[in-house]
Amino acid sequence: MTEGEYQLGDWVDDYCTRCKLIMNHYIVSMVGSEIAKVRCQTCQHEQNFRHGKEGKKKESRQVLFAQVVSGLNAAEAGKAAASKSRTRKN
Repeated sequence: MTEGEYQLGDWVDDYCTRCKLIMNHYIVSMVGSEIAKVRCQTCQHEQNFRHGKEGKKKESRQVLFAQVVSGLNAAEAGKAAASKSRTRKN
């Protein structure tokens, strides 16, 4: 079935932002012949029609770890520079 052949109440597969899965959804709103809003049959969450596109991909653990380490290295460098400027000269 193409998108133009759908009617209110029909079922479509779409990505549910609450379930985080592609699930069956009821069509609850249309603008012209295009689907506007859908309701998940599993959790009853109503959302805009996403055309089956999934949410943002989570970054891998390695990328997140690298971001944390780089932040720590920058913080340590800043602390070292601050402590050097605070030392007294005899």
